[in-house]
Amino acid sequence: MKKPDIKFRVLIIGRANAGKTSILQRVCDTTESPEIYRQVRPWGGRERRGEHNITDELIFTNHDGYLFHDSRRIESGSKDELKVIKDFIREKSTEKRLRDRLHAIWYCIPMDNQRPSLDLKYFSSICLDRNVPLIAVFTKYDQFKDDIEIRLEDDGVANWKTEAPTEAERVFQEEYLGKLGGMPQFVRLESMHEAGKHCTELLEKTANALSDDVVAVMLLAVQRGNLELSVKRAVKRKIKIESLTLAVNIMLLGRLESTPSLIQDIQVFQKD
Repeated sequence: MKKPDIKFRVLIIGRANAGKTSILQRVCDTTESPEIYRQVRPWGGRERRGEHNITDELIFTNHDGYLFHDSRRIESGSKDELKVIKDFIREKSTEKRLRDRLHAIWYCIPMDNQRPSLDLKYFSSICLDRNVPLIAVFTKYDQFKDDIEIRLEDDGVANWKTEAPTEAERVFQEEYLGKLGGMPQFVRLESMHEAGKHCTELLEKTANALSDDVVAVMLLAVQRGNLELSVKRAVKRKIKIESLTLAVNIMLLGRLESTPSLIQDIQVFQKD
């Protein structure tokens, strides 16, 4: 049986210097920059380009199971830019072929900004249909904690070192997470610029947010080195044992075998 070409497509949203590239590098376990490809219609092929926009695909050559899209310039807050993002989400969430659909959105909110209102402002409205899992990714959380310590020390708080974690949590809950509305899926990331860091929690939250087990197995398949993620996903969501077997086979053997019925399900990618 032909091996299906599995692709997991993610839109990463955030202003410049929000740590987006570092996150993608950690997910793909590389220090290289992504290659940028522009879709060529109507044949569906690709051509390599330097500049990119939201429709272009960012691919890391060592981990080409992921297809990333970058929102770019959301910090401008312009209606035109927001419309571009929303239109893209709407179009890609309803693609006929599963491999062409948008599977997850990572909305980056940097914690090094003293005025985070603009970064937080559009989270709840970016995907009103909620038909694509939306994860709030709070980046540079280590710098945020350092800033809290500095503020408490400057304010003359006697036990600033021991008080800092409680104060950081309070500020985070009230001024960041609380402003998103509802109970969003979220992660707090630290030191993503350092090689060797991993985004296991982000991948786990993404997998848990996926309502379609076939799509979830796609994520496990492309993240083939993370056996822990596969086991946690299987336990929490009670994926059928053949789904887990398939994912483990992909990761450990680097090829597809077992469970022909599930392979046929995933091969919806290659249908028109």
